[in-house]
Amino acid sequence: MRLIRHLHRGFCTATSEEVRVRFAPSPTGSLHLGGLRTALYNYLFAKKHDGTFILRIEDTDQHRLVPEAYDTIESSLREFGLNYDEGPSTTSSPFGPYIQSKRLPLYKEAAEQLVDSHMAYRCFCTEERVAFLRKESARRGEIPKYDRRCMSLSAEEAEARVKNGEKFVVRLKIDRQDVHFNDLVYGSITQNIDESDAVMLKSDGFPTYHLAHVVDDRHMHISHVIRGVEWLSSAGKHNIIYKAFNWKPPQFIHLPVLLKSAGKKLSKRDKDAFLDYYTDTLGVLPIALLNLLIRNGSGIRDHDINRLYSLEEMVNAFDPSLINRNNLLVDQVWLQRLSRLALFEYANFDREVLPFIRFHVKRIIPNVSQQALSREHIEKVFNFLREKEEAFAFGSHISEANFRWLFMIGEGNLERVLEEFGKDENAKQSCRKLAESDVAWSDLKGLASGIGWTAPRLFAFVRMALIDTKMGPPISEIVDFFGLEHCIQRMKIVEKSFK
Repeated sequence: MRLIRHLHRGFCTATSEEVRVRFAPSPTGSLHLGGLRTALYNYLFAKKHDGTFILRIEDTDQHRLVPEAYDTIESSLREFGLNYDEGPSTTSSPFGPYIQSKRLPLYKEAAEQLVDSHMAYRCFCTEERVAFLRKESARRGEIPKYDRRCMSLSAEEAEARVKNGEKFVVRLKIDRQDVHFNDLVYGSITQNIDESDAVMLKSDGFPTYHLAHVVDDRHMHISHVIRGVEWLSSAGKHNIIYKAFNWKPPQFIHLPVLLKSAGKKLSKRDKDAFLDYYTDTLGVLPIALLNLLIRNGSGIRDHDINRLYSLEEMVNAFDPSLINRNNLLVDQVWLQRLSRLALFEYANFDREVLPFIRFHVKRIIPNVSQQALSREHIEKVFNFLREKEEAFAFGSHISEANFRWLFMIGEGNLERVLEEFGKDENAKQSCRKLAESDVAWSDLKGLASGIGWTAPRLFAFVRMALIDTKMGPPISEIVDFFGLEHCIQRMKIVEKSFK
């Protein structure tokens, strides 16, 4: 298929009709980052025009379904504040149901309409024959095409074969042609369509994506189709389907590519392509990820990359005519900046920060004490990280030695301390001196020298006694955070374990 892009670009503000847009993911697993971007722009467009944001689940490809993904999609949208106006949970809507597998009679009726109008025909060829035709076309170096063997069947013969129980698909007649349409981002487009007659309805009664989404967009009164640019190459075919039904197509808005790095697309094979990597594994607050998705300023008036926009502010600043064709780099450096900004300057502590930190602490430190999960302690940790640890930005950073100790509450594992240092007289001597008073704490290097130890060896012992790790922050930071009295009491406990 040849794609020609023209420079002309126009934007209709959709004042003449109600704006109705849809986010239509397939329930095949965790939501993709590109899917979140598509949902965000549909949401912004709808709210900017006082329109309707619809969630439609496209599950016609039954072989790829992940049952739990239905709920995952809805919960992900709620987590990011992208609440739909119509969707699977909507009751008493004239446009539902919003799950395609529950709309099969509608697609069957549409396919029969195409057959009756001679725009499509029933094809009874076996999968083996179709595969053979495809293989022969490839051998000759030609575009794989169905040879239209069944198009010559009379209506009576086709009906008789249907009544006889023969399996069939419904194929749309697609003659070679140039298709012209306008995209509100990529301008005037001409696509040369030269391909096989497309299957509209499969032999199992399920529609293909191409039929189902066109029929649903028509029946749900979708005014604008906002989706990733990867679907731009199929838009010509979709316009042919609209024409076959004599329906007016919606307006198209295709969003540019998400890049993992310069020149490399973010692929579904990448672990960082999915939302659960960012929210659960990496630990990023939703508002930070939403801001990353508008970082190139696409569609946001007077966009300031150094500030964090709330969802309401995004809606207010949204200008669809500013959506550009610049690909968006999923920049990890900027994600870290935005994540820290969201955590320490934007989020509500009790409603967002507290459950966020508790979730990641329990995920990373399964045996964490209840004291470490208390609001008082987490607030103390939060203030410490904000003031002294500029590198902390993600929930997953809790797993690092530089930060994990904050949730140990100074309760090192006595068995590990004894295993590592129990037979070392220097350890017993230093423990006794540190447990006696606060004087020794002020000159740890002097203490190490006085007992014949190296400073690094003493520091490793003190850290393990206090926070269960030999690596970590300066001892002064540990003392500053927990308090000297707490540290002295801890050393007294360790001292007793040596006896």
